[in-house]
Amino acid sequence: MQDERAPARVLKLRPEGPARLSEARGVDTAVLVGRARQGERQAESLLYRRYAPSLLEVATHLLRSVHAAEDVLHDAFLLAFSRLTQLRAPAQFRAWVMSIVISLVKKRLRRQRLLRWVGLEAVADAPLDVQARDGASVEARGELAVLDAALRALPVHQRVAWTLRHVEGEKLEDVATAMGKSLATTKRYLQKAEAHLARHVSLEEVPP
Repeated sequence: MQDERAPARVLKLRPEGPARLSEARGVDTAVLVGRARQGERQAESLLYRRYAPSLLEVATHLLRSVHAAEDVLHDAFLLAFSRLTQLRAPAQFRAWVMSIVISLVKKRLRRQRLLRWVGLEAVADAPLDVQARDGASVEARGELAVLDAALRALPVHQRVAWTLRHVEGEKLEDVATAMGKSLATTKRYLQKAEAHLARHVSLEEVPP
């Protein structure tokens, strides 16, 4: 039976003092994972604070909702800390948690599509043009609105792969790992996504 103690106690980001932040930067991830496996709460907390911000950003870009992304991140770290014994390469903790995040994101996106299909709006997610920075021009917002519509039309796995690669800037190998797919399969997802988007959007003109 898995150890269900815990993780909830570290699942909110709080400001840390200089000493603790310094400690978090100075300890190898593999060492922290080892300490967390022994039940050390501070090691769990440091792992969370080290990697939660970047993973929250990824989930937010994919789900278009901070609230939904926070829910996913919470559940991902709960699962990760309860399954630490399954992590074969402790130094790859971020990539491993990323794969959990992506799995949960895909489930949520599929559920959203299903609810929309039956006429229900599950999540008030924000389109890309609404998320655009304050100084974005009308033309830029228009391009983002077109891109958003094109992305929403993609199958979930293609949308996730494209966003990880081209919005988050993840390496191809890391995208494949996060999605639990081979490099060849991930490349096919990206090629299909790019072909679809090219028919609808002038990607070169889309603001960064």
